[in-house]
Amino acid sequence: MLLTTENGPLYFESHGSGPPLVFLSGWAMTAECWRPMVRLLGGRYRCLLYDARGVGRSQPAALDTRFEIEDHADDLHRILEAAQVFDAVLIGHDVGALIAARLLAMHPQDGRALVVVSPRPGLPDDDVKNLGLFTPAQLALRELAAFPLIRHIVTRRFHSAPQPWRDRLSNDFAELSPRAAYETALAASSFDAIAQLERAVSQAAPALFICGDKDKKGTAEARRLFALAKAGRLATLRGCGFLPMLEYPKQFAKLLDDFAAVAAVAPPRALSSR
Repeated sequence: MLLTTENGPLYFESHGSGPPLVFLSGWAMTAECWRPMVRLLGGRYRCLLYDARGVGRSQPAALDTRFEIEDHADDLHRILEAAQVFDAVLIGHDVGALIAARLLAMHPQDGRALVVVSPRPGLPDDDVKNLGLFTPAQLALRELAAFPLIRHIVTRRFHSAPQPWRDRLSNDFAELSPRAAYETALAASSFDAIAQLERAVSQAAPALFICGDKDKKGTAEARRLFALAKAGRLATLRGCGFLPMLEYPKQFAKLLDDFAAVAAVAPPRALSSR
């Protein structure tokens, strides 16, 4: 499905039927990273996945388009309205968790519960600065080898993904809008975006945090957020890195399935007292 907006097209897919699960990809990643979850959970849930503005099939973005976390959350709200999805379990990986948190603040009826996957306390400043040095032409996949700093960013984030996902993630990165990547990275590193996620996990019930023990930054941030949570669970997958949904898809799907069963009997967040 393609939703036309003044800021450009928004691509989304809906698979299966049942309680809704909405998947939010991490920085510079398309909906393709959630394919294993659709295969494993689409028989029991309605799985909605999408490409954020400036990423994958949600291009080209208009020249005056902004890439603040609030803008990404507004895009997702439009998609959910078009798909008639409400009170969903929101599964946010990396920056996707920040977008999910902002969506819950803006439109609490959209989400029933929150799953935070491999969270980050903002992208490293050096990554943000280095990404901003290059032109769109220079970010083509064939040019990555010429820029060790950019190659390092991609390699560090995607090295743990099994094939063919590793190549697909690298291709997606090469084809995204460099301005979308840069400005989203800046927005995700802001104090306000991180504080909004803290508020979401401290107010929403229930919440699930998933990380891999090899992902040291993600593990530390997941534990910090879990300590703030009103109610929830922390799951750490052994031998897993930054991409648990691709590295250990069956275990990841089982965690989501168990959590969704709990969320299904919890009061809708829009009607919960604070």
